[in-house]
Amino acid sequence: MTVTRLDLLFLEVNNLEDSLAFYHDGMGFEIESHNPESDPPMATLRAGRLRITLAQNLETMLRRGRGAHFFLGVENVDEYYERLRERGIGLKPPIEEGWGGRFITLEDPDKYRFFFVTWNKNGYEG
Repeated sequence: MTVTRLDLLFLEVNNLEDSLAFYHDGMGFEIESHNPESDPPMATLRAGRLRITLAQNLETMLRRGRGAHFFLGVENVDEYYERLRERGIGLKPPIEEGWGGRFITLEDPDKYRFFFVTWNKNGYEG
């Protein structure tokens, strides 16, 4: 068996509407479903082949965002950075630190940390 790609991130969040605004309005992800009346309230968004499901779950808020970092490949990190800035996302310009890619990093409202990276030919080639 071989794992071929990351298909879904399932994130527990403090406030579904704040997180939905961040991912949809700020990041530009498409909303696939939005179920604020479900138990727990949930929404699923899509960015290319990747889906992110958000579930409002206040009981685990003290554990969230610690030790988990998500690396998502983009074709051109500089163009992606400009697109995020145009959407009002505040973040630092792309950098390259010598570990194989040029990247930007940001945190969502629940402190999950995302790295958007364009890998160089010596870096990771998933």
